Parts: sequence; C-alpha cells; structure tokens
Amino acid sequence: MRKQNTEQKEKSNKEEHTDDVPMPLTSHLGELRKRLVRTLIVIMVVFVGATVAEMELNQPILSAFRAPLDARNVPLVFLELTEPFFTYLRIGLYTAIFLSFPYLLGQIWLFVRPALFSKERKAVWPFILLSYPLFVGGGLFGYFVVIPLGYDFFLGFENKFTLPSLSMASYLSLTIHLLFAFGLVFELPTVSFILTRLGLINAAWLRKNRKYSLVVIFIGAAILTPPDVFTQTLMAGPLIVLYEISILVSQMAGKKEKDPAPEEQKTQDKKSKS
Repeated sequence: MRKQNTEQKEKSNKEEHTDDVPMPLTSHLGELRKRLVRTLIVIMVVFVGATVAEMELNQPILSAFRAPLDARNVPLVFLELTEPFFTYLRIGLYTAIFLSFPYLLGQIWLFVRPALFSKERKAVWPFILLSYPLFVGGGLFGYFVVIPLGYDFFLGFENKFTLPSLSMASYLSLTIHLLFAFGLVFELPTVSFILTRLGLINAAWLRKNRKYSLVVIFIGAAILTPPDVFTQTLMAGPLIVLYEISILVSQMAGKKEKDPAPEEQKTQDKKSKS
C-alpha cells in the first residue's frame, strides 16, 4: 500500500514538473510578443465594432450613461467642434477594453502559468475565474446604486439662477471613472484569497489591522472618487463591507490550506500508531 502511494506521488510530481523546462530569454520575449499581438488584435476589432455601432445605432452606450440625466431632462452639450467625434472614440475604446478583459486575463494566465509552482497555480486560478464577474458586479453596483444617487444629489443644486450644462467629454470621463473604480474595489475578496493562499496574510492579521484598513479605505475612496464627501462615503461603505467579507474569505482559504488531505491524514495516523 505504501509502495503504491509512493509511486502515485512520484508520478504526480513528474506530471507537475513537466512544464518546468528552462526557456531562454528570447523565447520568453517571443511568447510575450505573441500574447500582446493577439490581445491588441482583439481589442482593435472590438474597438472598431463598438465605435461604428455607437455612431450608427443611435448612441446605445452613451444613452445608457445618460439615463440619470434624462430623469431630470438635462441635455448633454459639446463645447468644442471635435468633442462628439472623440467622445465616440473613447466610448469605443472603453467598451473594447471592458469586453476584451476576459481574453486579456486568459492570455496573461497562459504566459505566467509555466513559471508558477503548483501551489501558486492553485492560488491564482480563482483570481482568473472570479475577477471579471466581481469587476462587472462592482460596475453594476456603481451604475444602478451610486451614480443615480450621486448625480441626483448634485443635480439637486439646480435652481432658477443656476442651470446645469454638462459637456459630453467631462460627463463620460466622470461616469467611466466611477464605474472602473467600483469595479476595481470589488476585487478585494479575490485579492485576499490569493494573498492568503500564498501565505502573505491571514484572517488574524486582517482583524488586527482593521482600524488601519479603515483609514486606508477612506483615503482610497478619496483618491478614486470626485472630491466630495457624499461620493466618497458611497464608495467607502461597500469597501468596508468587502473588507469584512475578505476576512471571512481569508479564514476559509487558510482552513482549506491547513486541512490535510485524507490520504495524508491516514499516513500520519499510521506513523503515529507505529
């Protein structure tokens, strides 16, 4: 029985290290160039398609971004002659990056995977699988919750003396900035899982440094959002909740790593009895 277990372990070790073949620097550079070229081609194709669709199909993306303004009948204006054209190009670029992000993650994984050990691969794959859904979830939270509340608050200062006049470029820049910011902060549980599996942090460390983390959260919210207390609070609130979720995720990841496999547990029990 022990001989069979030993043979199985040796076989698994051989399979695990089949990719651990040294490669010269030129091969790494060639592989990196291949991944970059493929990613850029995908982004360019999606960029052209999204830009043409935005120009020819009655602005579907800009109309979605303009929804909070339509509730108050606030129009968008352009202050420069070329502003609409370059706004459409920016919309196409942001859409291309957003839609191509899963492909980009896949190319990054294929490039980095041969250089990782088995433990590191197990730690990274949840990030590859969950990072995009969490990013989309953060963007949806910003679009359906934060942006309507925040924009309605600021547009509430309208009166007979002051009327809103928002340019296309500035409004799009602010909206995209907020959506990407909320998408990034929703990655916190995934990052916590990876760092825990790599042994860099644990749940006890996160609990111990909770008060310092709250300060960092509010500083980060001030950097990622416009300079106003209302929007910063809207971002800091979910961040605090995500930090508490990250503690639970780290605790579960730590337990999963510490719990021995059934075969290893049986072997340890036999050794202790003998």
